[in-house]
Amino acid sequence: MKKRFIIGSLLVVSFLYAQSTPQVEITQEDVKVQNEMNIPVENKENKNKTVQDYFDEYESNQGITYGQTENGRTFYTGDSIVIDDPNFAKAVNLAYRRAMQSIQANFIRDAFGRIANQKISNYYEDSSSNAREFEELPKGGALSQIMDKVIQLTGAKLDKALQDLGVNVQGLTEERKKEIFRDEFISKTITSAFGSMSGLVPVQTFVTKTDDGGAYQVGVIAVVSDKTRMFADDIQKNRTPSIKGKGYPVKEFLPKNIQGYINEYGIRMVYNENGEPLIISYGNWGYNKTSNDSNIVNRIKRNAQESAIAEADVAIREFVNTQVSLRDERQTGDSIKQILKQTIKTSDGSEQITEDVIKDIVDKTVKMATTSTNGNLRGIRTIKRWSYTDESGNNYVGAVRVYSYANYVNTTNAVSPIKSKQDVNTEVIKKPSNIEDRKSRIVNTLDDF
Repeated sequence: MKKRFIIGSLLVVSFLYAQSTPQVEITQEDVKVQNEMNIPVENKENKNKTVQDYFDEYESNQGITYGQTENGRTFYTGDSIVIDDPNFAKAVNLAYRRAMQSIQANFIRDAFGRIANQKISNYYEDSSSNAREFEELPKGGALSQIMDKVIQLTGAKLDKALQDLGVNVQGLTEERKKEIFRDEFISKTITSAFGSMSGLVPVQTFVTKTDDGGAYQVGVIAVVSDKTRMFADDIQKNRTPSIKGKGYPVKEFLPKNIQGYINEYGIRMVYNENGEPLIISYGNWGYNKTSNDSNIVNRIKRNAQESAIAEADVAIREFVNTQVSLRDERQTGDSIKQILKQTIKTSDGSEQITEDVIKDIVDKTVKMATTSTNGNLRGIRTIKRWSYTDESGNNYVGAVRVYSYANYVNTTNAVSPIKSKQDVNTEVIKKPSNIEDRKSRIVNTLDDF
């Protein structure tokens, strides 16, 4: 299946925080620059870079160092291989989620990690005069000995019957092994962490070929900062956002054509025409046409779109708050073993002893990361559903979900008892209704975080 593309999803966050102070009016020039960078534009780059190339390029252009906190900001990278599956749309989305989880796990490890290490040296040597001798096999009980004699009496007849069936009875053997020397060193390291995080914002996402060109790989750059965590806290506590600025209608931030939606994963922060900050979340999923019946296909497609909505909602909730646990167990070392092997032919009882020297490098890893998030979805609404089939026949579906404080207020009013006076703002927001390699534009300046 032929697929050629790079998917980029650019998300912007620019936060000011003041729980007990009035909204801060940002300069229109700042808003203009931020909003214009969020408007999707066609990008015809086709450079076939690797994920690491894009990581290095962003780091160089922005003057940052991954994993190092500077001015209250810490940038992280994560990546994951896209499994080879006929449903490429689902495979890419799952790889994106894996990459995001790896970033979350690294953040929790750095913030809350505990490490334990154990080193073991094990030496064994048998230099006895009878070290190369094997003990005689036990004869067993009376019944076992009787069975052995029965087998011996019928051995000739059995051998002939097996030979008639084409079985080479001369090749039947019994083997035993004996270790006479072992020298090994093992180091066990366990890293564990548990904690909560908020304010993780994807900055840029790539899907491109691996170094050897044999598979696709997803890479994600994300940032956590004081400002992003403060904004997430505003959403968690249903507070009025402390940012205000003139922007554009939501539709100006959406891709100009359906094909562009397969480039978008995760969240982005923008301002609407009313000056209110919004979170736009892109849910992306796929489906297979397993039937020629249109009714069945439509139901499969509709269910896939519901999955896309769930993906978009999870992205918003993970930004607000996520619980992460990590356990990383690694075992490394080296080992030298000298083993004797005794081979006995069952046909005549003859034996042969051979010697093997085994040298190994030990490198084992068991890693488990668990993330969970929960909370209400009030204030999140669907503004668009879409579907697209690429040139390789992959079927994509998706949904665009938007969070805003105004949405939260309107929904709260709708489910609350009718009052003569409303204590909250009820202003309504308008609701707008295998490809070539691409790389989306950088929408952030470092001052946004």
